[in-house]
Amino acid sequence: MYFITSTVNAWKSLFHRAEFAEIIIRSLSFMITNERIKLHGYVIMPNHLHLILTINEQYALSSYLRDFHKYTAYEIIKLFKESKCPDLALFEVKKNDRAYQIWQETHAPKTVQSYKFFRQKLEYIHNNPLSARWRLCERPERYPYSSAGDYLTNKPGLLRVEKIVI
Repeated sequence: MYFITSTVNAWKSLFHRAEFAEIIIRSLSFMITNERIKLHGYVIMPNHLHLILTINEQYALSSYLRDFHKYTAYEIIKLFKESKCPDLALFEVKKNDRAYQIWQETHAPKTVQSYKFFRQKLEYIHNNPLSARWRLCERPERYPYSSAGDYLTNKPGLLRVEKIVI
């Protein structure tokens, strides 16, 4: 089980727009449905996301990270181009292998080795939208892009979550 943080390049806000957040939801849903991962907790913030997940033993963490970031970056760039949104220019880079970079290259995965660590990270994830910096909602379970509702109200959210009893 891993706690993973993925950050938009240069901390640019992107997922405050539903159409971009939906790309993340679709990608995670695909990986859940195809049993590549079990998702235990998540939050999609405007410029980053936190996940607690278990990778299917047939896949390596590096494969998950590569596939997730490559697919979501491709879909985000495609959406920018289709909508002719000038904000795509914010993600331009001068690299040999790409013209745009959506994700920062470091993802800071941490192995969840204890129940205490899991609980600490899950609470952090669920309270992230309430932080003084963001103030995206008044209660964790009211933020739609989070597993807080799954845990706090037992109502399923946007993604299938394999809850760990806390």
